[in-house]
Amino acid sequence: MTANTPAWNPETRLPSLSKSAMIRDVWADNLEEEFATIRSLIKDYPFVSLDTEFPGVVAKPVGSFKTTHEFYYQTLRCNVNLLKIIQLGITLLNDKGEVPEHCSTWQFNFRFSIKEDVYAQDSIELLRHGGINFDYFNDFGIEVTHFAELLISSGLVLNSNVRWLAFHAGYDFGYLIKVVCNKDLPEKEEEFLQTLHALFPSMFDLKYLLRFTDVSHSFGLDYLAESLKLRRFGTAHQAGSDSLLTGHCYFKLLRDSFGNTAPVANNGVLYGLSEDAASSVTPSSAQAVTQVNSNSHNFSSPIAYGNGGASSGTFPAAPLNSNMRRS
Repeated sequence: MTANTPAWNPETRLPSLSKSAMIRDVWADNLEEEFATIRSLIKDYPFVSLDTEFPGVVAKPVGSFKTTHEFYYQTLRCNVNLLKIIQLGITLLNDKGEVPEHCSTWQFNFRFSIKEDVYAQDSIELLRHGGINFDYFNDFGIEVTHFAELLISSGLVLNSNVRWLAFHAGYDFGYLIKVVCNKDLPEKEEEFLQTLHALFPSMFDLKYLLRFTDVSHSFGLDYLAESLKLRRFGTAHQAGSDSLLTGHCYFKLLRDSFGNTAPVANNGVLYGLSEDAASSVTPSSAQAVTQVNSNSHNFSSPIAYGNGGASSGTFPAAPLNSNMRRS
C-alpha cells in the first residue's frame, strides 16, 4: 500500500461492484488478506469455480487450418497475448455444492487503463453497463505479478485435490495461465494443454459437459442456468457473479445428468479445443498470422503475428466477435 492510498475499508472507500455481501471485491490493498482467507478455506471447499472478464476479441488468425480447434486456439492465443485481464472471479464450494458462510466468491479487480491498454469498444461498453468503473481499476487495481505470486502459493494450483470449474473455459484458463506463467501463451496448442493440465490437474468445462446431457450446448451460461431453473446472484458480466452461477450450474448438472458422479473421462477437456469438437476445414497450407481490428485502442493499423513475433501489415477489414466465448 502506498502512502497516498487510503486504508482498505469496504464500507466507505470503494463501492462494491457486485452489491452483495456474498461476493467480495478484491483490490490491490486487500489482496493478501483475502488470499489468506481463501487458503484457510480451500481444504474444506476444494471446488473452485472460475470466470474472467477481459477486453474483448480484437484479433483473428488468417491462413488455413487443419481443424476448427486449431483455428480456435490460435484465435485465443493471439488475443490473450495482446490483451490484459480485467477481472477474475472464483467461488469456493464443497463436495455438496455448498459455499462458505459470509463470503463465497472473490472478485479480483486488476489494474487496467482505458487510456493506455488495448480493448474492443463493445466489450468495454458491456462491462460498463454491468457496473464496472474503469477509474477504480486504473487507480486501485491489482498488479498481475502480485496476484500470480499469491495464487501459486495458495494451494489452488498444482493440486489434484482441487477441482476447477468454468463455462466455455478456453479464454478463462488462457488468461490465468498467462498470468501465472508471466509469459505469452505458446504457439503450439499441445504445449498450452500440457501447461493447463499441470497447473489444473482436475478441471471441467461445463459447456463441454453439456454434450452429454439433454441441455443444448449451443447457448451461453444464462441459458444453461435458466434450463436448470437456477437464479443468478449478483450482476451479469461481472466475474464474481458468473463464477458463482457456474459453480451452482455444475452441481445441478451433476445431480440431474450424471448421477451425482463426476464425469472423470471429461476431465481436462476445454470446449472448442477438444479433438471431439474438431471438424475438418481447409487444409493447412499457410503460416497463421493475426489480423487486428484497426478500431481497437492503441492500434492505428493492423498487426500481423507470425513465428517471428509482431510486424506491421495490412489486411482487409473483418468483423470480430468480442464476446465469442460467451456463446
